[in-house]
Amino acid sequence: MFGVVLLVASCEKMNLGGRSDDADDGEANVVVRVMSFEQMPFSAATRAEVSDVCDHLNFVVFDENGERVEQKNQELGDEGFGEGKFTLPSGNYRLAIVAHSSDGNPSVNKRTASKNESISFTNAKGYTDTFFASKALTGGHSTINLEMNLSRVVAKVRFIYEDAIPEKADSIRIYYEGGSGSIDAQTGYGNVKSKQTAWFDRSESPLEIYTIPREDDAYLEATIGTFHNGDLLTSTLVDSIPIRRNCITTCRGNIFDGKVTKVSFTITVDDSWDSPIEYQIPTRN
Repeated sequence: MFGVVLLVASCEKMNLGGRSDDADDGEANVVVRVMSFEQMPFSAATRAEVSDVCDHLNFVVFDENGERVEQKNQELGDEGFGEGKFTLPSGNYRLAIVAHSSDGNPSVNKRTASKNESISFTNAKGYTDTFFASKALTGGHSTINLEMNLSRVVAKVRFIYEDAIPEKADSIRIYYEGGSGSIDAQTGYGNVKSKQTAWFDRSESPLEIYTIPREDDAYLEATIGTFHNGDLLTSTLVDSIPIRRNCITTCRGNIFDGKVTKVSFTITVDDSWDSPIEYQIPTRN
C-alpha cells in the first residue's frame, strides 16, 4: 500500500496530533513535509502567523489519468491541522496541496482533452491569498521523504481611491476579467478564463481583489460599481491593469465618478511578495 503524510511544524499551540479517521501511521511509505509559504518558514511560524496566511488546507491526490482518488480538507484549529494521510495502491499519482482562506473548500476537476486536472474557487466562496505545491509521486514499497515549499499563485490588485464614495452607497462590487479562479494542478497557473466578482462594505479600504494569472504577465479589466439596496449608482471601468503572480498592483485615483481619469498603477510588494514594477496607464477624458 502507498501512503502520503504531510506534517507542518509550528511553535505556538499548533496541534499536530494524529487523526483518528486516518490509516495507521505504519502503513505510510511517503512522508511530505511542508517547509514554508514563500518566504515564511513553517518551523518559525506561530499559529497567529499561519492564520494570517491561510485557514484552510486541501490535499488532493490524482491518479495518472487526472482523476481525483483522494482528498482531505482541513481548517485551522482542527485536530491534526497540517497532517494529511492517504493509503493508495501502487501506481503513479500527483499530489496537490492548496492553502487559502476562502469560505469553504474548492472544487476539484478531472483532466479533460483540453485541460489538466484543476482545483477551482468560486465567486460565492471568495478569492484570497493562495499558496500551492504539486508533486508527481510513484507509489511502491520503498519509503519516500519529501520536503514541500508552497508558492503563492495569485496576483493581488489593491485599489486606493482618492474620490468620495457616493453618499447613498452601502456596498461596492468589483467585477473583473483576465485572470482565473482555477489552478492547473500540474503547472500552478490559471487554466480557465474566469469572470470574478468581489463585494465590499463601503467602510472597507483599501479594496483588494485576487486572481490566478494564466501566464507570467497578464492584464485585468475591472468594473467598479457602487450600490444602494442592490440598485446600481455608479459604474467605472478600469482596464489594462497589469498583473503578475506573487505581485501586488496598487491602483490610485478616482474610481467612483463613472469614468477613468488620471489613474496610476504601481506594482509593489510587502515583505513576502516579489520584486516591484511600475506602470502608468494613459489619461482618459
